Amino acid sequence: MEYFNEPEFLDPADWNAASYNAHPIDSIEPLPDHHSEYRDAALECMKILRSVDVFMARATDPRLAWIAVSCAIGLTSTSKLTEAEIARQIGVSEQSVRRAMNKFTKIANLDPAGGLRPLGQIQYNGESPSKKTARPTAD
Repeated sequence: MEYFNEPEFLDPADWNAASYNAHPIDSIEPLPDHHSEYRDAALECMKILRSVDVFMARATDPRLAWIAVSCAIGLTSTSKLTEAEIARQIGVSEQSVRRAMNKFTKIANLDPAGGLRPLGQIQYNGESPSKKTARPTAD
């Protein structure tokens, strides 16, 4: 073997450089957990969406369940209607609508007093109640 030069031969068993150098994967994984308000809000929205899915999947009356979700999170489709108007339109009692809303509010872990507020809406102390939760006063 004339091309083999014994002094220049480097036996891999003698190499120790690999055990002391950082591997490229160390700088890639695990990725640092960056928290931001946007990420936290997105995760909260995913929890609510998952709650909607669970609530709708278990509902015996999907139409009433969707109305309850819409009312609880303040969707436009029910925002201008009272619970009595909604109940009359879908042919159930007002109590059924209220009960379904309360059930979804518990499942989604929403604030029963206000649920979600539309983006950009500022919450003021002493805010007037919405049309859905307002009770007629006896004058």
